[in-house]
Amino acid sequence: MKGRKAKGGRRKDAGFTLFEVIIAIVVLSISLVLVMQLFAGGLRAARTSCDYSRAVIHAKDKMGELTENPVRGEGSFDDGYKWETEVRPYKKLEADNLDLMELKVKVLWDDVLKNPRVVELVGLKVVEGEKEK
Repeated sequence: MKGRKAKGGRRKDAGFTLFEVIIAIVVLSISLVLVMQLFAGGLRAARTSCDYSRAVIHAKDKMGELTENPVRGEGSFDDGYKWETEVRPYKKLEADNLDLMELKVKVLWDDVLKNPRVVELVGLKVVEGEKEK
């Protein structure tokens, strides 16, 4: 079956011109670059989320230790995270000679781009105050 001829003597179903092929390749290339950037952004977000989750778990563990033994200190975990604790008086309660202590735990680390990151948990603990004589 022969194709019909257009006004210029060219067949209508002759194919694509070089210009059309180049435009199609450019559009496809731009689309692929955008998709790859989306994937990279998603991977970066997943890594950041994982880092923060690990830091929160470390902070909760340290807060548990701090409620049993409220002392100031600092150190590091085996996976590169560092911690700092702070204990200070918060408020003196009138009833039963009790004091409120503020407990603060900071977990610090550097992300993949060496930017410093920190997670901080703050809590209160009731402790017996000094007995008045």
